[in-house]
Amino acid sequence: MKKFLYYFLLMIMTSSINLGSIKFVSADTKAGINENSLTRHIKITEQKLNDAPIKYPQISGASNSTAQQKINSILKQGADLANSNRLKLLEDEKEAKSKWDASQGQWRPYEYVFTYKVLYNNLDKLSVIYNEYSYTGGAHGMTMGTTFNFDVKTGDIVPLSKLINEYTKSVQEYAYQQLQKKYKGYVLIKSPNEIDLSDKNRLWAFDHAGIKLIFKEYEVAAYAAGMPEVFIPVQVYQ
Repeated sequence: MKKFLYYFLLMIMTSSINLGSIKFVSADTKAGINENSLTRHIKITEQKLNDAPIKYPQISGASNSTAQQKINSILKQGADLANSNRLKLLEDEKEAKSKWDASQGQWRPYEYVFTYKVLYNNLDKLSVIYNEYSYTGGAHGMTMGTTFNFDVKTGDIVPLSKLINEYTKSVQEYAYQQLQKKYKGYVLIKSPNEIDLSDKNRLWAFDHAGIKLIFKEYEVAAYAAGMPEVFIPVQVYQ
C-alpha cells in the first residue's frame, strides 16, 4: 500500500512538472501568426507638389533605404510629369479659346483632374496607378492611366514580361474570356490576340494570388465600360 501511494504521488508530481513546461497557444494567437505571415504593408503618406494641385504617394519604413529612395523618386517623377501635362493643357486651352468664335457655340472650359490609388501593398510588392482625366471639348473627357509596380526590397519596377514569361497566349486567352463574362455587350475586340501585353503599353497591378490587367478607355470595350479590369490567377502564367 505504501509503495502504491509513493508511485501515485510521484506520477502526480511528474505530470505537474511536464504540464508546467507546455506552452498553450490560443486560437486568437494562432490567427495572429497566420495573419502576420500573410500580410506585411509598407507605410504610405501623401505629398503635394509645390504650387500645383497634384498629390502623390511616398513610402517610408522600408528595410532598404536605397530602394525606398528609388521608389519615392519614381513616384515623384510621375507626379512632375502629370503636372507638366496639366500646364500644357492650360496652354492649349488658352490658345484654343483665343481662336474660338461665337458662331461655334458656347465655349466649354478645359478640365484636368489628377488622382492616384494604391492598388496593392503587401509582402514587398507595391502597385500604384496614376489617373489623369482631361476634357478638351466634345461629348466627354478621357482618362489616361499609368501604373507603377515595385519590388520594395530592391526599388525596381517589375516588368509584366518578367512574370508571364512564355505564357503570353495563356494570359491573353484567359483575359479575353473574363472580359466577355464581366463586360458582356461592351467588348470591342474580336480575339485574344488583340490584347496588348507589352511592357510599354499594358496597365497592370499585383493582386492577391495573381495579377490584375487594367485596360484604357476604348482599348477593349465601349466607353460605358470605363477602364475594364480582369484578374489573372498565378496558375495561368506559371
